[in-house]
Amino acid sequence: MILRVQNLFFSVWMLALLASLSFAFKSDNYLYAGDRIQVSHLYPNPATDFVDVDYQITAPVREVKIVFYNILGQEVKDVTLEKDQRSVRISLRDFNNGMFLYQLEIDGRSVVTKKLIVRKL
Repeated sequence: MILRVQNLFFSVWMLALLASLSFAFKSDNYLYAGDRIQVSHLYPNPATDFVDVDYQITAPVREVKIVFYNILGQEVKDVTLEKDQRSVRISLRDFNNGMFLYQLEIDGRSVVTKKLIVRKL
């Protein structure tokens, strides 16, 4: 009886561990993955002329956008993600070589910030 309980505990523990690892690997593919909003990382990164982002928005939100900042913290560009689209290509023509930060904002609230490297040829 004790052996069965221990085996059951171990099985439940392993399932929980595998589920959490699976979720961690899935979330690495996304800049943000909520219940009804998924936004991929910008790619390619490093980039030269443009970056792409894939997304799906089914939540009742007013605005989802990506805001770019230079290393001094000055906003250099923002792009609104339209609910009826699934991806957008963002031009980096006006960006100089260097590192930029980009933030995902949902209804004016910043939810995540990442780095983007721009290398012009």
